[in-house]
Amino acid sequence: MIWTHSIPQPPVPQFLRETLKDYPELIQEIQDVLIKVVTDGPASIPPFEWAIWRLEDTLSALYSDAYEALKEAEQTGDSQATYRAKIKYDAVSEANLLPSLDELEKYFQTYKGAFE
Repeated sequence: MIWTHSIPQPPVPQFLRETLKDYPELIQEIQDVLIKVVTDGPASIPPFEWAIWRLEDTLSALYSDAYEALKEAEQTGDSQATYRAKIKYDAVSEANLLPSLDELEKYFQTYKGAFE
């Protein structure tokens, strides 16, 4: 997704960047969701709240996908594929904990005027 606004892109929280560092496609998916929050979020919901809901939805979908991929890999009997799927599943499971969204909250507070 191309960013065309005068404010910086919303940050993917550091915890998620670290936890998912081996999966740049997942980090990009999260970034795209946060950009959509800024560009297409409903006016009736505060942007930070909408970002939390969208992050939770996205992480839940990533978890489901990783779980399905793990089950499929296990069924093939391919130990290498199962190992890779398990590592990814573990990373996505940890990402779902979302311990802190301080930097994302700070972003929405800093650029609050852009969302009004």
